[in-house]
Amino acid sequence: MSSSIVPFLYYFVEREFAIYVLSAACILLIMLDILRAKSDAVGNLYLKFMGPILRGHEIEKNNSFFTGGTYITISFLLCVILFPKPLAITSMFIVIFCDSMAALVGKSKGRHFIANKTFEGSLAFLITGIIIILLTPKISDSVCEYYIGMVAVFLSAVFELVPVRIDDNISIPLFFGLIYLLLYNIFL
Repeated sequence: MSSSIVPFLYYFVEREFAIYVLSAACILLIMLDILRAKSDAVGNLYLKFMGPILRGHEIEKNNSFFTGGTYITISFLLCVILFPKPLAITSMFIVIFCDSMAALVGKSKGRHFIANKTFEGSLAFLITGIIIILLTPKISDSVCEYYIGMVAVFLSAVFELVPVRIDDNISIPLFFGLIYLLLYNIFL
């Protein structure tokens, strides 16, 4: 949730500045992940400070090279590069809040499984996404864009059920943004 500072700040800064800052952050995080994987001393120090917030598969050296923080920073950079500013901000909020709510609700209240995920988690994803669509900036002044956003959120909730090999911190915001842009270009 702390990563929500990025889309908030991006609203107030220029695109080029955001690209420079996110590029530097990506380079630093990738270098840290490489050092963490190659050096036991760095890996142990990293685990001492970051271990409590890492997921199980991020701790095991053989399971994951990058942490979720690295993946989300890469996805933020790609969103800024690929999408208009309002859509990049919305895409970032989608991955931060929708994915988190889906996981929280799915793990705590999930009873009906679909492809190793839960219907309850997917519903939480969808409801959170609709709220985000209602609150975030839009590319145009058209009311139709709200409907486009809601359809893109619905399709993203369905996409989240598909077991893809790409980390969902990257796949979800990019899928959402690409669907949104496609629908936007078709209907507006």
